[in-house]
Amino acid sequence: MTTSPRHIATTLIAAVLLSGLVPGCSKPDHIGIRPDAARMVISVSDATKPENLGRVITIRGIVGSVCQDEGCWVTITDGSAEIKMRFTDGSLGVPMDLRGEVLAEGVVRENIVGSARVPEMSATGVLFLDRQ
Repeated sequence: MTTSPRHIATTLIAAVLLSGLVPGCSKPDHIGIRPDAARMVISVSDATKPENLGRVITIRGIVGSVCQDEGCWVTITDGSAEIKMRFTDGSLGVPMDLRGEVLAEGVVRENIVGSARVPEMSATGVLFLDRQ
């Protein structure tokens, strides 16, 4: 069976058009509900203060570590404090290779781990500022 030039051209055009539909070809700039960068943004250190517990806040920080099982949590730091962030609904996760600076929006709560009180953010969204 020989292939005509017209068949080859049609196949190539279809492949080019369909390549734009393949998910993952471009990296999104956020996960979940996109945090509003115009909103007041506070540091991770300020987020862990008692007056911010239970409030919806937006933090800015650097990604520390990421859950390597499913991307179900990420630590965010500002150099002097660190907070563990999980998504509110539990069905979202961050890319396991996530690095760089992020904005995260959500509610900070304290978890009791042994005898320690550990701050944790229940996030509705994360914006990648300089995804690496």
